[in-house]
Amino acid sequence: MKVIGLMSGTSMDGLDCCYADISINKNYDFKYNIIDFKTVKFKKKLRGLIKQSIGSHDDVLLNNCSNELGCVFLEIVKSFIKNNKFDLISMHGQTVRHLSKIESVQIGNPENLYDYYKKPVIYNFREKDILLGGNGAPLVPYLDWLLYKNSNKNIITLNIGGISNVTLLPKEYKRDEVVGFDTGPGMCLIDSYVSLIWNKNYDVNGELAKVGNVNFTMLDCLMNDQYINKSYPKSTSTEYYDINFLNTLLNKFVYIEKYSFLRTLVHFTALSIYKNVEFFIKDIKDYNLILSGGGINNLTLISDLKDLFNKNQIFNSNEFNNIDRDIKEGLLMAVMGYSKYKNLYNNMPSVTGASKYESYGIIYE
Repeated sequence: MKVIGLMSGTSMDGLDCCYADISINKNYDFKYNIIDFKTVKFKKKLRGLIKQSIGSHDDVLLNNCSNELGCVFLEIVKSFIKNNKFDLISMHGQTVRHLSKIESVQIGNPENLYDYYKKPVIYNFREKDILLGGNGAPLVPYLDWLLYKNSNKNIITLNIGGISNVTLLPKEYKRDEVVGFDTGPGMCLIDSYVSLIWNKNYDVNGELAKVGNVNFTMLDCLMNDQYINKSYPKSTSTEYYDINFLNTLLNKFVYIEKYSFLRTLVHFTALSIYKNVEFFIKDIKDYNLILSGGGINNLTLISDLKDLFNKNQIFNSNEFNNIDRDIKEGLLMAVMGYSKYKNLYNNMPSVTGASKYESYGIIYE
């Protein structure tokens, strides 16, 4: 079945489009062929509207943003897919509110895509997890399990988007023993600071951060953050690590010059990932750490991760299994939508804390 997976993640900078031929049988044997992939950046006006919507309870604002996203998604898909045939569209939407076990709200009207293509559009993958007592996130451990469940090595995957999340897949584990959770910030604090100080969307290759030095007083303060030290199952969002979080730091550490402030945010991101992984898998020493997501492009962050973890154990997903490091979340959405359409369980209760296995998503047709 040919599926289009659409992912607008916590970085809020664009839409990942993945066009894939997917097959998953009742034993969850997974075959896939990625036919095409593209990330389309959002225009500045739309990014601003999305940022306004984060955390908002203003129905008018959210409806406007949802409809605008629906229109933009359609135009992006038309340009991406051209005249190629497909069977369904799986759309994550843009997360605007997420509070573990309370709510997870994604916007992006599916109506435009359905009206144009007359193909099923599957969306709203997180709400049912909340209703089943789960955190609503992360979703990516389902794909990780499909990809690596037959590996003869211990596997840890790390996706660095706006938020960082890990999946722990020790080789002897079964599906209901897989662990996954958000470790804390990915690029959200780093990008917000770069935008605030340098008026840039991101720090290209981590070059700005490389100029500074880690301030260990600020680092110690950050590592005492309540979320970093919370036990799993857990999930977080850019609502928590937002501009208010950043402004509190700026007011407290006003004496730290800008390059060192940024360098400290980068090291905090790396160290928070490392501490979470080491705490929860302390009995497993021999593993492959597989990286994906936009954060891989920040070479200062990756250098910190390599210093913290064993360098010989780190791969990006392209090196390890030929999945481009930017494709993974788009492929995830294609897999989630396919599984819902085929009525296969696409959740991981051991990860989110949901009460049972279920097939998540709503089919719009």
